[in-house]
Amino acid sequence: MIFLCFVTTHFIPSIYAQEFEFNAEDYYYSEQNPTNSKDTATTIDSEDTDKENCIDNPMESVSLPNSDIGSDYYTSQFHFIKKFDKDGNLIDSWGTVGSKDGQFLHAHGITIDSKDNVYVSDAENCNIQKFDKDGNFITKWGSKGIGPGKFMQPESMDIDSANNIYVAEYSRKNIQKFDSNGNFITMWGQEGSGKGEFKKPWGVALDSKDNVYVSDQTLPRVQKFDSNGTFIDMWGKEGKKKGQFVHQHDITVDSNDYVYVTDGRENSRVAVFDTNGKFLKHWGSEGKDEGQFIENHGIVVDSEGNVYVVDTRNVRVQKFDSDGNFITLWGSLGCKDDQFLIPHDIAMDSEGYIYVTDSGKSHFRANYDCN
Repeated sequence: MIFLCFVTTHFIPSIYAQEFEFNAEDYYYSEQNPTNSKDTATTIDSEDTDKENCIDNPMESVSLPNSDIGSDYYTSQFHFIKKFDKDGNLIDSWGTVGSKDGQFLHAHGITIDSKDNVYVSDAENCNIQKFDKDGNFITKWGSKGIGPGKFMQPESMDIDSANNIYVAEYSRKNIQKFDSNGNFITMWGQEGSGKGEFKKPWGVALDSKDNVYVSDQTLPRVQKFDSNGTFIDMWGKEGKKKGQFVHQHDITVDSNDYVYVTDGRENSRVAVFDTNGKFLKHWGSEGKDEGQFIENHGIVVDSEGNVYVVDTRNVRVQKFDSDGNFITLWGSLGCKDDQFLIPHDIAMDSEGYIYVTDSGKSHFRANYDCN
């Protein structure tokens, strides 16, 4: 559960400088239930439950202060979409809090088509928004509900060679496919553990042949489908050995059709497979040093094979070479555009610019937000 507390502008500078030591109990388990243990906890945070999925009146979930200063800072200064170069230098940012065009409540998945249009899923507004590369709003689609073109918690997305959009629908256990204007094409999946079934589908990615790979946060496996949803293959099981998973998050495919999966808890690593599921390598461990992760989420690979990973609870992005050797990182806890509160997903355009979604509102551990 995310807590909101409202601070005046006098406290903003101290937020930027504050450091938070890693503590697994604080990071992984709800502060609402102080008696929870690792054996008894039933909720971890909003991304693992349906608590923060689409709501009837989205603005009711945003408690803005009476202070004009705080309200203006959050609605006008905090941005959900942040654009960087490959070295982590801020280029642009956009998206304020709300439910209007170009606004978000829980910006999550992000993907970019061949024309460098940017698509962003909103897990609370239950929609997908489309922008040009400069953040100008183009269109949006989706509403709360069950069935074609409706969502309860849209998460990660990816694009095929025809610029069709594939959306992982976390709460309703399916994958939905749309054209670039948001027209529904098809959908597949249901709750279960069989072939073509999901528990909590999170990541979705496509290879050069438009095969679709889906990671499941609860089922420790990757499933592979054709572009119409016909099951092809699957691999993975629970564990800490090579090729095994504990808590998958996102997935991406590079130009060689190698499949990269972020295994975000306990294993805290990136695992790489060929298109048939053969394990190739992995790197990373739990922690806050270079090359370590706490809840790694979004992942993308550039044309040179460099790998960019969103290290969510360390509030940063890390960059590695193709062998997993650390290169650089950027980001820190704070409300400025080159900082993060809850970075989630990542995508890259044709010019090599990197886009990161920040779910915002408040940091996981600290009792403050950007008011």
